[in-house]
Amino acid sequence: MRVRLPEFDFTDVSPRWGANLEAVHLVNAQGIIPAYVEPFLIKVMRRAVEELDPQADAELLRDIDLFNRQEGQHYRLHRAFNVMVRDGGYPAMTAYEAVLERDYEHFLRTRSLRWLLAYCEGFETIGSTGAELWVDGLMETELGAAPSPAVDLWKWHLAEEYEHRTVVNRVYHRLYGRPRLFAWLYRARGIVTASRHLNRRTAPLRTYLLDTDRRGMTAEQRRQSEEREAATARKLGAANLRRLARAFSPFYDPATTPPPAGQQTTLARYPAAAAQSKKT
Repeated sequence: MRVRLPEFDFTDVSPRWGANLEAVHLVNAQGIIPAYVEPFLIKVMRRAVEELDPQADAELLRDIDLFNRQEGQHYRLHRAFNVMVRDGGYPAMTAYEAVLERDYEHFLRTRSLRWLLAYCEGFETIGSTGAELWVDGLMETELGAAPSPAVDLWKWHLAEEYEHRTVVNRVYHRLYGRPRLFAWLYRARGIVTASRHLNRRTAPLRTYLLDTDRRGMTAEQRRQSEEREAATARKLGAANLRRLARAFSPFYDPATTPPPAGQQTTLARYPAAAAQSKKT
């Protein structure tokens, strides 16, 4: 893993940054996730650190530090992305963000570390699974998107999701890996819990974004837009499920997941932070 410090300038980026408006707003709605789940992940990892042995778990602790620093960059840049979308004509987006932020505050107050880690591991599994769609350009094709800071943001982010895909999984198994059958079932439930929660929070936002743009459409244009929305959701949903299915195996190990073909090329565009390069 490497900590990278890219900058993406969204000044001249439109919230409608691809030809497939329905796919673009699906991604725009999902953009609120990193802005709030990443700080949540960092806080959960800090709790987990307190349960680990500084000597026996030294390598894992080092990886948690790198993981947290990567996630810090992710949420910082996605918040800038969200400002671009919000200021582009969707001011009510703040209400949807606030609900998600409150959810994570509630989880931290009321849930056990085991539950929190299972949720985080579920989210990380979903993220690393989606890396192939972004890094290898499948999402760009579906979006009808030309190269832009918005595309670059998502490709870089998902490439790093693949890069640090093992960290939360290792922490979860280090602390709660026994008994093995229960650990597997609880981890699988974490994937379902995270997926359902995030879909429940982003689907209404996607509806709001699309309804805002559909106000200027004719009845026929709106009908076509709704058909494209349904077709896009089916296509991308099926693509994600095919990749995610392997994670439900009791023998799943994210370390063995093959990288996207463009993984190294994507990350090579963003050199590691200078101070870290001297250490690693």
